Amino acid sequence: MSATGRRILSITLVALLAAGLVVPGMQAASAASTKTIVLTIDSTVATVAGSSLTLDAAPFIAGGRTMLPIRFVAEAMGAGVSYTTKANGGVSEVRLGLPDSPTTLKAITLSLTSTTATVDGQSVALDATPVIRQGRTFLPVRFIAEQLGAKVTWVADPSTGRTKIVTIVLPVITVSVPTQLAGAGATFPLPLYTKMFDVYNSSTSVRVNYQGIGSGGGIKALTDRTVDFGASDAFLTVAETTAMGAPVLHISTCVGAVVLTYNLDGNPALRCDARTVSDIYMGTITRWNDSRIAALNPGISLPDQAITTVHRSDGSGTTSIFTNYLSMAVATWKSKVGAGKSVSWPVGLGGKGNDGVAGLVSQNKGAIGYVELVYAISSKLPFATMRNSTGNFIVASLSSSGRAAQIQLPDDLKVFLMNSSDAQAYPIAAFTWLLVYRDQKYAGRTLGQAIALKRMLNWMLTTGQSVNEGLGYGKLPGAAVTKAQALVRSLTYGGAPIPD
Repeated sequence: MSATGRRILSITLVALLAAGLVVPGMQAASAASTKTIVLTIDSTVATVAGSSLTLDAAPFIAGGRTMLPIRFVAEAMGAGVSYTTKANGGVSEVRLGLPDSPTTLKAITLSLTSTTATVDGQSVALDATPVIRQGRTFLPVRFIAEQLGAKVTWVADPSTGRTKIVTIVLPVITVSVPTQLAGAGATFPLPLYTKMFDVYNSSTSVRVNYQGIGSGGGIKALTDRTVDFGASDAFLTVAETTAMGAPVLHISTCVGAVVLTYNLDGNPALRCDARTVSDIYMGTITRWNDSRIAALNPGISLPDQAITTVHRSDGSGTTSIFTNYLSMAVATWKSKVGAGKSVSWPVGLGGKGNDGVAGLVSQNKGAIGYVELVYAISSKLPFATMRNSTGNFIVASLSSSGRAAQIQLPDDLKVFLMNSSDAQAYPIAAFTWLLVYRDQKYAGRTLGQAIALKRMLNWMLTTGQSVNEGLGYGKLPGAAVTKAQALVRSLTYGGAPIPD
């Protein structure tokens, strides 16, 4: 919703009332007030509740019918909107979520090739087919009036006799949108989310309580429906998806790097490759001056000191990133240890969370552990330069981890970025995701909670991305933002698109 639309509507959303033109079966709801909208045909300037609003496209007359731009319907009339597109990118279907009461939405589906729409599962005839003009979708005003229970009047231009002014009077019902949300999960992005949600609170007065308890904990919390969203550095397994009991979306928020950090006197700048790291964590390389480490680090004096490996003790997306990388790069690791949020470690100490691993590395001379880049930096620990799949040694950075994300992305954003074929990409890079149920009407959740969550997600994908780089996380590439926004638009409440 535009800033102007938000100012006009505040936290109120348009409800459906049975007044004026009404679809059979509609029930009346009470409203405290009405809102008057005045539009001028072929003009992008409208008046909403006495305030001027600029439309993204002008209403027009076609076949004697007045057509309204759907974005205006969403902004000024409080509707949720989503689209079905064809292979060529064109819109084939439009779905609306029109507020039916302070707690419910009416689900409407319109085809771009038919005058028959579906309203809460029942067929309804339109007087005109929705159309696309200059990349914008337009709906017939009479249909909008019928579904909103609005009263519509037309004023003709005296000189031509054609409709010039359209006035829509519709009732307004207040929807309570909460000012608190709760999430839990990955520690990988914990520093980022802590800052993001602090900024979000300052700008919106909405408090987001996020607990970094590990990806496994976040997945369980969402499965148990005790949080608004989970967070994970690993996408759901088939078993986890089944346990959720309903479709879950993966909304990527940043690109991060997992680094190998170590505690050696003098903090030498070491180089590593996947095979050497695998052998260290398999327990076949046990001392720092092993010839295989020395071969990668000519000119560096390595101590005759035992290696202590440190891994995560909790179910961890960071572990999933690290072990998937080793499984992709080293066949022996894949066959003997494998990949996942938890694996059976051959050797080593376990620490809870990224901060727990960093702490154990800091406390133990000769230790090596895997953590998100920010944790190594904040703990003032060195981290290894890694050889990537093309043979280049790459330092973890915003640029090098970001290059791993410059690939063809699937629409669901469930994709591995590790072991990239890009010659300049850091090899242990990954997205991290927020996990949300696609349909938000569950476990007594209110429409207001669904709206609050959708607003937060949209903010994180737009304004919130400005926080990423200052904390050592890569911004999402443009293609990832576009696909993530499409996923957010697909959120529903009782099957209807959620208003912004």
